[in-house]
Amino acid sequence: MPRSIRRLFRAGSEEERGDAVIDWQRRWTNAANAGVLLLGILAIVSLVAEYGFYLSAETERLTRIGNRVVLYGFAFLALVKFLLAENRRAHFRQRWVELSLLVIIIAYLLFPQPVEHLLLSLNPHLTPDALTRVYLIITQLLVIVAFIPTGLRYSKRLMASNIQPSMLIVLSFLVLISVGTMLLLLPRATVSHSFTFIDALFTATSAVCVTGLIVVDTATYFTPFGHVVLMVLIQVGGLGIMTLTTFFAFIMGSGARLKEYSTMQSLLGEEGIGRIKQTIIQIALVTFALEAIGAFALYYSLIGIELGQGVDRAFFSIFHSISAFCNAGFTLTTQNLAEPSLRQAVDVQATIMGLIVLGGIGYPVLANLGATIWRRRSDGIRTRLSIHTKLVLVTTSILLIGGTAGLLCLEHDRLLRGYSWEEQMLASLFHSVSARTAGFNTIDIGALSAPALFFIILLMWIGASPGSTGGGIKTTTAALSFLNILAIASGRNKVEIFRKRVSDIAVTKAFSTVLLSFVFVNTAVFFLLLTEHAPLEAILFEVVSAASTVGLSTGLTPHLSDVGKVIIILCMFVGRVGYLATVVALTRRRSEGRYDYTEENVLVT
Repeated sequence: MPRSIRRLFRAGSEEERGDAVIDWQRRWTNAANAGVLLLGILAIVSLVAEYGFYLSAETERLTRIGNRVVLYGFAFLALVKFLLAENRRAHFRQRWVELSLLVIIIAYLLFPQPVEHLLLSLNPHLTPDALTRVYLIITQLLVIVAFIPTGLRYSKRLMASNIQPSMLIVLSFLVLISVGTMLLLLPRATVSHSFTFIDALFTATSAVCVTGLIVVDTATYFTPFGHVVLMVLIQVGGLGIMTLTTFFAFIMGSGARLKEYSTMQSLLGEEGIGRIKQTIIQIALVTFALEAIGAFALYYSLIGIELGQGVDRAFFSIFHSISAFCNAGFTLTTQNLAEPSLRQAVDVQATIMGLIVLGGIGYPVLANLGATIWRRRSDGIRTRLSIHTKLVLVTTSILLIGGTAGLLCLEHDRLLRGYSWEEQMLASLFHSVSARTAGFNTIDIGALSAPALFFIILLMWIGASPGSTGGGIKTTTAALSFLNILAIASGRNKVEIFRKRVSDIAVTKAFSTVLLSFVFVNTAVFFLLLTEHAPLEAILFEVVSAASTVGLSTGLTPHLSDVGKVIIILCMFVGRVGYLATVVALTRRRSEGRYDYTEENVLVT
């Protein structure tokens, strides 16, 4: 007999009996939680086996039975946890999503006939085989959704731990890359079964870090299942695991504690802790809304365009909308957007450029612009743009205009010679936008002249803006570094812009990022020169493209050695996490002493 039950029978006073009952409830609740965790593992194994492997008919039948067993087990354990709860009303308020799923699952398991009647009313021509398949899909969806609340609770416990935010970022990306690598190695993810571990790791890292560098042809090498895996990795990598986790936790009614708010404050760069919930919800909703709008625009822009045999226009639109907004640069065509049918599609390129710019200017800028427009229209109150928004918009405009003019001047009489004036302008503008971390291309990058390649390297090195899905040293970093040089040259010791003074810590971080980027890029170039037989400009282009999570390539990526691929993988990872964030995560934090040394000057000339 369990110890908690023996204690219950031996209890003498009313207080002892109450304590024994509470102890008994907690023990069985913990056992139920462990059972849910085991069922979750079984569900993952079953789904991976069915979608990732080519199974025999008997094995498929067993996996389907396993899915139903998982649903029965989840329903039973969820009911047990509800009955054992010390305060059932509070339990229902905290886990109403989970209990709602419990009701749906029980109804689905115990009353399959109404479900069949509903399906037949929607489509009277459903065959028994089709009905069976629909049942299986519903079962699998319920299995996945049923364990989302449990996964959210475990991830929130990790966020509430004493791990510093920078290390949490590193760990979250490492976990996502590891999962992505294993999924891409599944037999049903690729057309050929010769996908090596290093190539799978490279592709998963490129997708999670929204880079777009590829060692195999994405369009032809992966199956539809592999394309879905890549799309999910891009979406989660672009938004961030912790942002998505916290968003869905809020949506499902699960609150956050002060430690979790503090962690998200550090990750999002919010000044006030009270706006974290609102900021996270805005980030997720704005992302999904813009991607949905982009997918619709692409869907209708692709009417009449040949996409290749077996390519679904709806999935093609969704995939490229997510890839563009997340600045990933992955495409489902062999020649990227340089395919003849897409290179001449102005609507498609305009939509892609719009998504790239919106994803690259950063969530703080989008939120500030949205608040300004909304308040002015609804309340008539004039909300001023922040100095950060103004600096990002001005710097981005300068880079877009300057990049377009530079590429046009450098290539109008070379690679773009056979193009009309409008086509030259469009190609120059597109690559001025794409070079700053997106990685899409409508021309052969390897055919560009050396000056044009160097010019694109500068654009890639600067990259997108803070709080965005893009990489690079960031537009504000480049702008503050330049403004600080001007301030020093003019004899001032402070940076002022838009009648505001920039904090010293921001200027220090900007210079630190520039220095770290310079050291990291040159170190990677040096080691690649030792391992690869390629020209210096091609290696430099590849390293900056990886470290800035751009994805443009002169054609060197598929020919890299395994050691070279590992170096590029590190470049993509560090570039996505951030130079300063990586250093902070790997450096032991020390508390400041209560003393200060005397100050002495050091000559800097």
